[in-house]
Amino acid sequence: MRDMGMLGGVPWTEAFYDAADYGGFGPLTHPTASLDDLKHVNDWHTWGFYVSDAFRDGFLRPRNVAGGKAFVAALKSVLSGSLPSSNPAERGLADLVSRSTLDNEDQEHLVEFFDALLWELHNTAQGRVPDPIDLVEMRRRSIATELSAKLARKSVGAELPAELLRNSTMRALVDSFGDVPALRQEIVGFDHTYATAGSTTSAVLAVQQFFDCEVQQAVSVVADLIAARLRQIGSILGELPSIADEYGLDAEAKAGLSRYVEALKSWLAGELLWTQRSGRFSYSPVPTRKSFHRPSGLGTRSLSIQPQGRGQVTPTKSVSA
Repeated sequence: MRDMGMLGGVPWTEAFYDAADYGGFGPLTHPTASLDDLKHVNDWHTWGFYVSDAFRDGFLRPRNVAGGKAFVAALKSVLSGSLPSSNPAERGLADLVSRSTLDNEDQEHLVEFFDALLWELHNTAQGRVPDPIDLVEMRRRSIATELSAKLARKSVGAELPAELLRNSTMRALVDSFGDVPALRQEIVGFDHTYATAGSTTSAVLAVQQFFDCEVQQAVSVVADLIAARLRQIGSILGELPSIADEYGLDAEAKAGLSRYVEALKSWLAGELLWTQRSGRFSYSPVPTRKSFHRPSGLGTRSLSIQPQGRGQVTPTKSVSA
């Protein structure tokens, strides 16, 4: 990160980088990856966090639409093979592309990630709170769900047929996998985004406006949606043996499918622990990394928040998911 120029103070200082525990994200979400794979995976995820933070602080907060468009256009140019400028986001992407094997689908998903940033900027600049359904669908793109799932699959060496991965049930699995961290971070990051005028594309705010309810009720709805997605994942996992038979998978492919779904489960459990520990979502201008919470299984903890004065909320108790 230092070599790419990402720790120069805007948006990250070295102290903030350490408090956010970006270096701990990959090991927690990919516990069985080899060291080389882990370094590669963590670089991709940390670059994604950097781009999101740089875009929020540089363009979302000041409502700088022209600057945001130029930022995204430059990233797309790097993806197409253009040389990067001194911008750390461009340099980081160029470095990752140079040591990654990206197919057309990967490039499409990166473009979707970039476009989702602009979607959020346009909504925020117009003061528009999106429909909850639109927001959930776009959040999958803005956290690069497809790329995260593919990195998880590659990290465990799960080579699966393309037609199986396009199956509607497998697509639903990936969508639900992406919705859980996206919605959870919408809750814990509410102060860090909407309450500090960072964005109007908040799931909590969208639900509050759509149902004309209080903040706490909106949080409960979002937490219920997280719980529903976890239940859906559990239901899908029960269907996988029959799907494997339907596609005629041999023993090796079935083992790969098993490793893949276990990798997704580990990813979600690790992301939950990282979110609880990370200072990234702190309302404090000087965040600190929190100690690890007591052990908890996949989906057993979500966060409920109560209003703390005008426009500020804070985690108060756990609820069963």
